[in-house]
Amino acid sequence: MEKLYSYYGNIHMHTTHSDGTGTFDHLVAAAQMAGLDFVYVTDHNVLVREQEEGYRRGVLTLVGQEAHDDDRVPQRNHLLCLGVAQDVAPQARNPQGLINAVRAQNALTFLAHPFEEVTPMAQEHWSWENWEVTDYTGIELWNYMSSFRGFTTSTLRSVIMGYFPHYFLRGPLPVTLQKWDELTQKRTVVAVGGTDVHAWTYNIGPFRRVFLPYLHCAQALNTHILTATPLLGSTQELDYRSEVVQHDHQVVLAALQAGHCWIGYDLVGSTKGFRFSAWQLPVGQQPLSDQPPHAIMGDTLPPPQPGQVTHFRAVTPARAELRLLRNGQVVVRQQGQQLDYAAAEPGVYRIEVWRRRWGRPRGWIFSNPIYVR
Repeated sequence: MEKLYSYYGNIHMHTTHSDGTGTFDHLVAAAQMAGLDFVYVTDHNVLVREQEEGYRRGVLTLVGQEAHDDDRVPQRNHLLCLGVAQDVAPQARNPQGLINAVRAQNALTFLAHPFEEVTPMAQEHWSWENWEVTDYTGIELWNYMSSFRGFTTSTLRSVIMGYFPHYFLRGPLPVTLQKWDELTQKRTVVAVGGTDVHAWTYNIGPFRRVFLPYLHCAQALNTHILTATPLLGSTQELDYRSEVVQHDHQVVLAALQAGHCWIGYDLVGSTKGFRFSAWQLPVGQQPLSDQPPHAIMGDTLPPPQPGQVTHFRAVTPARAELRLLRNGQVVVRQQGQQLDYAAAEPGVYRIEVWRRRWGRPRGWIFSNPIYVR
């Protein structure tokens, strides 16, 4: 496998083109300050690619849309549409038809915030309901904004959360992880993280607070990608018609489609440098230090031949608890910066990394699987 390049960005963001409170300039300024390589903005039922997409302040600013049926009561089935060149919102009354319309544009689809918790203070929810649909690219495994809903159990707790949100979250909703593990038993399903940033101002009694502003979200939860082709990048302001922008957009889309990515809770600490790889080797043999892997996260391997095993290796940028899961069940966990495991069985293998921060373990890294079919 050739040399891989690593980039990271923020997916699922809203601006004043729909129900966000900041302009693209506000959003891009936050992304630049956070050091992001790209952002993927998905305003509700509107596609503003021609106005907004391009390189801005050195940040690859990509535009998709979050499509859903505005007339549906209650609201459900929001779909992140990445890479679309034409508005697909008119297809949203039929979730499968919407997915098909996006695929017809060679674009990607992710089921947005597929599960949301309900509390007395947050009774309305926007979960995914039509699970009979097929051919979507993946799911939004961790929706950052939505993850706070379950903590709104009292006014006092909500006020505290508004000022100290990092004390509350521990990881994706367990029900979403369980559903993802179920789905990956049948086919490849790519997981991404989305902040769903709106930067709304909340008033709770005498307290007024911007909850989850753009900079906080850009520093918090990101999707990291591995690519075989480097981004060309640009410090110049380029619009969507630029060959550089089109090239780099396709590089990002290809990595997401292949599942060559992981979700990093970068507020806990930068997840740059994480790797999850596999080699199929004779029993007892370790991969050499310079031996390219046979698969990285998102890839599929055949079952190992007789006398062989699939050797998995995960490497993290700092000491943490690494967990290797097979078909949703933990098969090994250990402390450190590297985990090695040799498996003879086929299965869907993925990595979770948990790191202690703010007094308790936090879900730090969630990889896409390596599939041994």
